[in-house]
Amino acid sequence: MKTPNPTTFVVGAGPVATALAGALRLSGVPVLGLWARKPAAARAAGSIAGVAAFSSAPPDVLLECRVVVLAVRDAVIGEVAQMLVGTGLVNTKHVLIHCAGATSAGEVLDGVRGSVAGVGTMHPLSAIADAKLAMRTLKGTVFGVEGDELGKQTAARLVDALGGVVLALDSAQMASYHAAAALASNYVVAALDAAAAVLAASGVSTDDAARALVPLAEGALRNVSAHGTTGGLTGPVRRGDAPTIQRHLEALRGKPELVEIYRALARRAVEIAARIDGRDAPDRAGLDAIRALLQ
Repeated sequence: MKTPNPTTFVVGAGPVATALAGALRLSGVPVLGLWARKPAAARAAGSIAGVAAFSSAPPDVLLECRVVVLAVRDAVIGEVAQMLVGTGLVNTKHVLIHCAGATSAGEVLDGVRGSVAGVGTMHPLSAIADAKLAMRTLKGTVFGVEGDELGKQTAARLVDALGGVVLALDSAQMASYHAAAALASNYVVAALDAAAAVLAASGVSTDDAARALVPLAEGALRNVSAHGTTGGLTGPVRRGDAPTIQRHLEALRGKPELVEIYRALARRAVEIAARIDGRDAPDRAGLDAIRALLQ
């Protein structure tokens, strides 16, 4: 028989907390409620997620659950965990799962490890901004999972219920994992912002520039999904086209912050292009010329 989903309670009222509460409920996990300090925020999150909302003091219903998901700001995870344990409503029968990606469960929940059954990490590799949309689209999402043995097992069980994919991590990998996530998500936005600024500098409106470039970025991501980063690379660096790179740099003259971004990303593209061999290999002399231009 399949192990039943554990009774769960979510702490927090932001987009991640709301999306997880709703997604878990829709996936058949008994979510007994959601708690946040601010009444209005708790009511709004509970309404979107379709679960009972609580505020002010943590509710007694915590005693009836087995898993407490701490989907609060990274800086207050440990503080909130200690407060919950201090109330007596969270104890040695509970597993605490936090949702931050940059720190391990053992580190951020160190102050309560001896007071609960287990601690773990369940971090969604997803840019969650709209909780109402995300709660219905988390299926297939990769989750970074880490913690002590029971914490890892419990987090993996919840990810499985969500239809997600477990990326098993250990505590030493968390900072690198989160840095990679920032590069792949937050800094893709930063790169697009820089690209829009370059186009806007030629006279195109900033909004029109961003709208024009987003489909191009989406196509690049589809290429990477289908062929990997090496096979997905296109453009002048991929061809070893040094004259075009020279023209780009000339267009960016007088914009030092944009040149810095361009050079850093172009250097990485050169290293990707250098991996390609056989008939599809770029012009090696061209790549060497591009490296010289990027110094």
